[in-house]
Amino acid sequence: MRKHALIAAVTTVLALAVTAGAYVLLEDGEITVSSLCAPPASTPEHVAAFADTVVIGTVSGPIRYTPNGADSATGVQVATLTVERTLKGAAQDPLTVVQAVTRTARNTYTTTEPVYQPLITGQRYAVALLDRADADSRWVWGAERATGAADDDRWADAVAAKVVLPTGTCDDTSTITSTPTP
Repeated sequence: MRKHALIAAVTTVLALAVTAGAYVLLEDGEITVSSLCAPPASTPEHVAAFADTVVIGTVSGPIRYTPNGADSATGVQVATLTVERTLKGAAQDPLTVVQAVTRTARNTYTTTEPVYQPLITGQRYAVALLDRADADSRWVWGAERATGAADDDRWADAVAAKVVLPTGTCDDTSTITSTPTP
């Protein structure tokens, strides 16, 4: 049970780190706006640059879903990935991978980023992984269906591009001393 609690806690932290969120604090007529910073994750080049490992493989094992304790619609799915090709980093075969997802009303899973597709058993994917998990698994940073050579080449080119990610200072807090008009 402790492992499930740890997975839920790590998922929450990862979701906060990966998602650009914002919040507003009101105090004595002042409004402070802050946002969380994350590297760009909208292209394979950016995803591959930030990932420790990029592989192409097939989800070969059953997927387990562990709901977040506070919100059962969000949580993590754990899957087994049989690695066909390693494009970046070192990967053993098979891999246990962990992915933050949201459960839909139809009992399927969804994510918000186009290069972060939910893994489905039996499907082949290019998967970018972060080596920041427990010894048994790795976190999915990006996943995209890879149905053939063109998809394989797209991800091989993304890794080869070695895109330099912009340095984020996350110094993006500003204070407005008067209440804005609606």
